[in-house]
Amino acid sequence: MEKIAVRLRVSGVVQGVGFRPFIHRIARRSNVGGYVRNLGGSEVEIHVEGTLDNVLLFLHLLEKEKPPPAIIEEIEIEKTETQNFKDFKILKSSFESKLYSMIPPDIGICKYCLEEILDPKSRWYMYPFNSCAWCGPRFSIMEKVPYDREYTSMIDFPLCSECLKEYSDQNNIRRFHAQGISCPKCGPKVWLTDSRGELILSKNPIFEAAKLIDEGGCIIAIKGIGGFHIASLATDDDVVMKE
Repeated sequence: MEKIAVRLRVSGVVQGVGFRPFIHRIARRSNVGGYVRNLGGSEVEIHVEGTLDNVLLFLHLLEKEKPPPAIIEEIEIEKTETQNFKDFKILKSSFESKLYSMIPPDIGICKYCLEEILDPKSRWYMYPFNSCAWCGPRFSIMEKVPYDREYTSMIDFPLCSECLKEYSDQNNIRRFHAQGISCPKCGPKVWLTDSRGELILSKNPIFEAAKLIDEGGCIIAIKGIGGFHIASLATDDDVVMKE
């Protein structure tokens, strides 16, 4: 049966939201070949080839099943030459640009990551930096586009074998090619210091900080991704009035 090929450039919120893994999954379901890659303007380029029916199925799934955080603002589509792709691949990002997309904001934790944090059997149990393709920091950790791990602050945290296995697993919907993933073995850590910067030894720094706040008389500076948050016992007039 005769094959056709189309090339798409998609702009909107399409980087840092699990868009390329999504494209890879629907391409496999549609039995089409080709590739997807990030471009320098934060847009995504997709080359798809197969029978007319398969290409139409791919386009239908692209519209109907996009990841929850993704927002498609514009799609440029053109017919192109077939290149006899045997499968569909996620290619290394390029730096050419034509359309310009939005850099996604930091996304609040999804229910699935939260469930993992609260599950004593999960390897993310009580791990505050748990994230996936659908949630977690984006804008705050990006150093430049396109959105790849090597261009974020996560480059300082190489994936452990377990995270790398999930990152490479095409069937892992939330973590396949999710650039910001980590776990207690390989990701950022939490620690507690006093006002002089001296380390306070604690098995659970977050619980210890919460305890200090509840006891009153203490102001805690919590360093987050985007800066510092000041926390204290709001019902304690003495601590609230401290300069």
